[in-house]
Amino acid sequence: MPDEFMAELEAQRPQLLRHCYRMLGCFADAEDLVQDALGRALQARKSYRGDAPLGHWLLRIATNGCLNLLKRHHHHLHLPQRESRPARFGDEIETLEETHWLTPAPDAQLFASPAEAAEKRESVALAFIAILQHLPAKQRAVLLLRDVAGWPASEVAETLELSVPAVNSALHRARQSLRGAEEPVSKDQEPTAELLREYVRTWEEHDLKGLGALLHRDVVLAMPPYAAWFRGARNFERFVQTPRFAAFWNAGLRLRVTRANGLPAVAFYLRVTRSTWRLHSLQAVRFSRGKLVEAVNFIGEHYLRGFDLPARTVSKASTV
Repeated sequence: MPDEFMAELEAQRPQLLRHCYRMLGCFADAEDLVQDALGRALQARKSYRGDAPLGHWLLRIATNGCLNLLKRHHHHLHLPQRESRPARFGDEIETLEETHWLTPAPDAQLFASPAEAAEKRESVALAFIAILQHLPAKQRAVLLLRDVAGWPASEVAETLELSVPAVNSALHRARQSLRGAEEPVSKDQEPTAELLREYVRTWEEHDLKGLGALLHRDVVLAMPPYAAWFRGARNFERFVQTPRFAAFWNAGLRLRVTRANGLPAVAFYLRVTRSTWRLHSLQAVRFSRGKLVEAVNFIGEHYLRGFDLPARTVSKASTV
């Protein structure tokens, strides 16, 4: 029986990770909190009588855990392109604390299957996660439990120790905030395998002209932990030709395709010896109609929690 109950708990892990990631904006924090919630549930299994579905019981535990964590940490997490105007060349590129920024989340941990990832992609899109972080914590919880989890107002009220009118009021305000967001969450397209291969090739072969041909005219390039970001194909191309970035690209790159936040992502490996490359960063990409519309380079180990990526590779061929 304990083994069966543990298996039932583990089956809920992807749903709990998605919920806690939406609440917190940091995958590492979400993963730690889910582990704690499952541990608490295992200890309290005798108190679970099946009055509510197991998933609901666990979401209650996890939601209150998130609220307690957010109460201790008052700041919300950011994406550069949602916090400031695009940078101009010549501006100082400021580096902020890694913990200032959202982190990406691996599909392999968020979803039980590719079909589930396709169905729930928009609910973990980086833009959606970023908007959520601006909501007060309880508004955030109400919105997620009502509009994403589909709970009735009465159950949300019981979980959050609110009245039903208070839940309805919080939901109304949260929905208004989402509608008033500067940029709506777009319905991103899954790029074809051929498009991804071509995108990888342009980076590995240092083909600036080929890369430029894949850029949307209003493409966004952001690079946490750097606060600066750029908009437009011309600025994207100018940036990758700056001495600082050109030195990085000229060293030699290998790319490995993975998945993050419901869409493809590419891991950048930087050459350190003639035949060895080390993991450098993860780039979350969004394509529309065959063009790159957004690239967010998360630079450093802090952003790579949960991704099954080797720290080094000796392969001379990209993995697409």
